[in-house]
This record gives sequence, C-alpha cells and structure tokens, in this order.
Amino acid sequence: MNKTIKIILGILALILVIWGITSFTKNKNPETKPTVKIGVTLPLTGDVAMLGQNSKSALLLAQEQLSKNTKYNYEFVFEDDQFKPQNGASTANKLISIDNVSALFSFGSPVGSVVSPIAEKAKVPHINFFASDMSIANGDYNFVNYTPPYKDSEVFIKELNKRGIKTVVFFGQQDNPGVGAIITAFEKDIKNTNIKVLSNQKFNTGTRDFRTQIAIVKNLNPDIYVLEASSPELETLTKQLREAGIKTPVTTMEAFEFSPELSLFEGMWYVNAADPQKWFVDLFVKRYPNDTPKFGAANGYDSLNLIVKAVEEVGNGKTIPTREEIKNSLAKVKGFDGALGKNLSIDENGIVVSGAVVREIKNGSPVTISQ
Repeated sequence: MNKTIKIILGILALILVIWGITSFTKNKNPETKPTVKIGVTLPLTGDVAMLGQNSKSALLLAQEQLSKNTKYNYEFVFEDDQFKPQNGASTANKLISIDNVSALFSFGSPVGSVVSPIAEKAKVPHINFFASDMSIANGDYNFVNYTPPYKDSEVFIKELNKRGIKTVVFFGQQDNPGVGAIITAFEKDIKNTNIKVLSNQKFNTGTRDFRTQIAIVKNLNPDIYVLEASSPELETLTKQLREAGIKTPVTTMEAFEFSPELSLFEGMWYVNAADPQKWFVDLFVKRYPNDTPKFGAANGYDSLNLIVKAVEEVGNGKTIPTREEIKNSLAKVKGFDGALGKNLSIDENGIVVSGAVVREIKNGSPVTISQ
C-alpha cells in the first residue's frame, strides 16, 4: 500500500511539474498579450483602389516589422470606403461602435473630412495619412500625417519661377477638400509674386464633359495648365484638353499619381508629397516584388508606428490604455524616426509635417528630379 501511495504521489508531482511548465510557457506566449485593435477605412475598391490597396500593404508590412518585445499585439480591422465620404462615415461608425477599436486611420481628404468629426465626438484617436486638408486635424483626437498644402505651394512656386512660368489656369475638383486646400494655399502664396492665375475652373466629382470649360480658357493662352483632380476626372480632363488641340504643358500639385494612366503625363513635371526613405522603398519592394510604394504608403507605415509608440509608452502591458490615454500620449510624440525621415514630430496642431518634391513622368513612371 505504501508503495502504491508513493507511485500515485510521484505521478501527481509529475503532473504538477508539467502543468507548471505549460502554464509558464503559455503566459510567455506573445499571443496572450492584450490586443490593441486599429480600425482602417481605405479605398480598397473603386477608382483609387490602387492607392488604397498599396497603403494596406504598407500597413501590413509595418505590422510585420514590429518588435516581438512589444507589450501588446496590434491588429487591424480593415473596411472599404471606395474613397466616398458617405461610405467613410459608415465604415468609421462601424469600426468605432461595433469593432470597438482603440484608434482609427483614414485615407484622403474627402473621407477624412467626414471621419474627423465622428472620431472627435466618439473620442477616438484618429490619424489621416493622406490628407491635404489640414482642418481634418481639428480637435483633440484628430491628427494628420501628410505634407501640408503650404509645403506643396512653396515648392511649386519655386519651380514655376525657375522655369519662367508667369501665367496659369487651374482646373480644380471643388468638392474635394484637399484640392481646395492646395489651391487656396497657392493663391495666398503668389500674392507677392509675378505669377497670375488667369482662371480657376471648378467642377464636381463625376464630371465627364469638360469641353465648355476648356473652350472658355483656351484663348487665355496660359503658360501651363494646373490640373487638381482625382481619377477618373483627371484622365478625362487631360484627354479632352488634347482633343481640343491644346498642346500647352499640364502640371499638378500631387494629382498625377492618382492615375493608373501615367503615360498621359509623359515628360510633364509636377510637385508631389515627400519621398520615403530608401530603406523603406527597398523593404516594401522586397516584401511586394510586383509593386512599389505609392501615395500615402510611407505615411501609413509611420502612422502605425506612431500609434504603437504612443500605446507602448502609456500602457502597462496588462490592460489596454483608454482612447484618451492613447490620444494624450500620441500628442506628445517628438523626435520620431520613420519611413518619411528622421526626427519627425507631431506639432501643436496635430500634424506630422513632411516636405514636398518635384517629380517628372519618365517612361511612364514617376522620377524625383528635385527635393
């Protein structure tokens, strides 16, 4: 009997040892860390799906590159807004109220302009990483990680002067708040220059016939036409300008790279948002050999790391920080090294300021010619 009891006790001891080892291993498993959910509303289908899918790839790349030693796991919940404001309002509300995300990302000024007040009302930290409309950063919970219009305008005017261009005609998509912000910044900045805007032709999203507006400005003979529109309005307008016999060069602040038909702008220079660092481009192409980082990709990559930095600094690793705690921590981020450069910071207006560059379409691809 004593021998039997000893055997039973030995087995129980062995079971306890195994249970202890298993429990310890389980507790050390990164999968048991609390998970911070980040909602992302992107144009994954529709006219600018090329950009939305590219940014999704950049976000997933940033997620893959996170340190294994973070206090938390970070999970994305993606929704498709098709670059339409009404869709963006629905996806933002769904991500906040149903998915209960701790932070929210949006893409572009049209969607960002409707997501911003929703995020502020719900008190959810929100970063838009592709908005020229800086008013999207208004409020305590909203931030913008993109090149401000005054940076575009500064570089654009410098290039116009360099090329001896004195007169311009604008075509602008007036229901796109990003376009409005860019044109407003330019008109403000040229007041003390010799550059004149001969006409500012406005149109709405969905316009397919520009011939009347083209006829109005054709005889003004500007040195250059400035096209501020997204796809497909951009391509339609460009083709109709050429069909009208206008051979005058066209340019833009940022719009060309909305287009999947870059050959339409072959040889044309334009101003674009800041170039990403070479290490990011190399990392992206290695991960996605059939693609290259486009508009907003580097900004998206940095945006995840900004949120992670904010959460890791304020969180204890046991419970998920509140949305308010994340917002407060995010607003204090300074000296951040990212895909868009070193020593980046969020300024007092909630904006991560990056610069602008001059590019040209060469052999159907964008090439930076001046920074």
